[in-house]
Amino acid sequence: MKQKLTLFGVIVLGLALVGTPVLASASAGKKTAAKKSSSDSSRPNYVEFPQMTSSILQGYRVRGMMTLGFGLEIADNAKRNRAQERLPRLQDMYTSEWNRYAGSIYQSGDVPDAKYISRRMQSATDRMLGEGTAIFLISNLIVNAN
Repeated sequence: MKQKLTLFGVIVLGLALVGTPVLASASAGKKTAAKKSSSDSSRPNYVEFPQMTSSILQGYRVRGMMTLGFGLEIADNAKRNRAQERLPRLQDMYTSEWNRYAGSIYQSGDVPDAKYISRRMQSATDRMLGEGTAIFLISNLIVNAN
């Protein structure tokens, strides 16, 4: 009986984690994929994305939450416009990388490795937009541990 309850709990948790990006994208479908900041005179080359939050998993249990704020620095207007067209794909790649880090690579209680996260996200950016097109910048990285 105890094994059935444990299996049921794992299945429910798995479904919740799989469904979270779908629910988030459905509720954020009103052009919140990224804020176009190119009209902002203080940051004309910066494209800001909404913060991403993911569960910290360890031993099939949620050990806390991690939040990442970030954006892209793109100097060329034509390249920035092309990146704006690909924002949903970029957001999907970033979400996958972020969930992979928070859910399996990060160990609860450790300091998050901002350099590792930045390298992984920069690699995803380069795959989508071309190498040297944009610079991935982290604005904040927050851990809420249980």
